[in-house]
Amino acid sequence: MTHSTTLTSAIAFALFTNLSVSRAADAPAQADDERPIRALVAALGDAFAKLDAHAFSMVFHEDADFTNVWGMTAHGRKAIEEFHRPLLEGDGAGPIPSFKHAELKTLDTRIRFLRPDVAFVDATWTQTGAVRNGKDMGVRKGLLMLIATRERDGWGIAVMHNMDLPVTK
Repeated sequence: MTHSTTLTSAIAFALFTNLSVSRAADAPAQADDERPIRALVAALGDAFAKLDAHAFSMVFHEDADFTNVWGMTAHGRKAIEEFHRPLLEGDGAGPIPSFKHAELKTLDTRIRFLRPDVAFVDATWTQTGAVRNGKDMGVRKGLLMLIATRERDGWGIAVMHNMDLPVTK
C-alpha cells in the first residue's frame, strides 16, 4: 500500500468507527425521547376523547402548523384550538363534521429521529361515529404525519398533517 492509500484507509476507518460509536451512543437517548413523543400522540387521543379542544392544542408548540384531511390549515396553538372546537363540540348537522360521539383509536405509531431534537412521526388511526351533514361518516382510517421538536419547554408538535386512508374490509 502506498502512504496515501494507508492514510485514506485509516481516515475512513476512524470516521466509520466514530459514526458507529456516535449512533450507538444516541440509541439510549433516542429511546428515552420516544416516550415523550408517544405521550404527545396519546395526549391528542385523550383530548379528543374528552372533547377538549384546549388540551388538544396544548400538545402543539405555540407557532405550530396543522393541516386536516381536507387541506384546511391552522397556524399557532390558539388557531389550532379554535379550529378543533366546532369539530369536538358541534352536532354535525351541516358541512362541519362532528366528532362529539366519535371514537378514535391509534393503531400504530412509528418514530424516526432526524436529529436528537427533531423526530418524524407517523401514526395510523381509525374512527367511527363521526357525523357530517347529519349522516354517519362510517368507518374512517387515516394517517397523522407530524414533526415533533424538543424546545426549552420539552417535546411538542411543530407541524402536523392529517390524511384519510382507504378503509379495507
